Amino acid sequence: MNRVLRYLDTGAHSGSNNMALDETLLRAVRDGSDPILRLYEWDPPAVSLGYAQNAETELDVKACRAAGVDVVRRPTGGRAVLHWQELTYSVICSAGSGLFGSRIEDVYGTIGACLVSGLRRFGIEADLEEAQLRAPRPRQGRAALPCFSSIARSEVKWNDRKLVGSAQRRFPGAVLQHGSIVIGPAHEQLVNWLRIGEDQRVQWRDRLRADSACLEECLGEPVDRTGLIDSIAAGFSDVLNCELAHDEVRSDEWQRSLERANFWTVESRSAEAAG
Repeated sequence: MNRVLRYLDTGAHSGSNNMALDETLLRAVRDGSDPILRLYEWDPPAVSLGYAQNAETELDVKACRAAGVDVVRRPTGGRAVLHWQELTYSVICSAGSGLFGSRIEDVYGTIGACLVSGLRRFGIEADLEEAQLRAPRPRQGRAALPCFSSIARSEVKWNDRKLVGSAQRRFPGAVLQHGSIVIGPAHEQLVNWLRIGEDQRVQWRDRLRADSACLEECLGEPVDRTGLIDSIAAGFSDVLNCELAHDEVRSDEWQRSLERANFWTVESRSAEAAG
């Protein structure tokens, strides 16, 4: 059994470049490379929408851009996430990965256990949601509730509040799961740009604060990002009992992702990754 996990710490990039690189790495795994753990950040901040969401229905895109926030589409599904004051993880593996399992729930559960292990190394008593689903509250107005307003099975929580939001999608030959590890409270600002009424905006902001948590709140102090990254990576190595092969993105991988970056902006047609 292959026990090597290619590990990439790619730093901060634009939302479109981040999504394009996830797509490029997905193709590499589908073509036979080792499974991949990638950790990264977003500069400038960005809202990502699930691949099936309609940006203009969900979001005031012009207001986002006026605030210096990009808008992109994810290769995965799910609901809107504001990537700001966070660390994002991305796991890409073959459809029958010996490391992560073959079923959707196996992959979710294994990755969740890795994240919990890493966060506990970092001093945060996180755990996994065991219930099947806490159903999101219905739409009010045109937009769907943000991702961090509900929690699903095997997602990471702290004091019964969502700490990591994740989304998974299976492609021919490979699986992509990525998610947001919230460091500060900036994700709450997402409700400022959703297409909802002002009364709902107040209610949804309160709901986000009640149902989600951030690492700064958990620790009661600023987050050491280098320590966090090292701890998360070590959590994967511990749970999977595998070698972390520290690596860099290859020049051809960067080139392909740059060529595909515009595809993931909301001006592009609906994204069908790795087709």
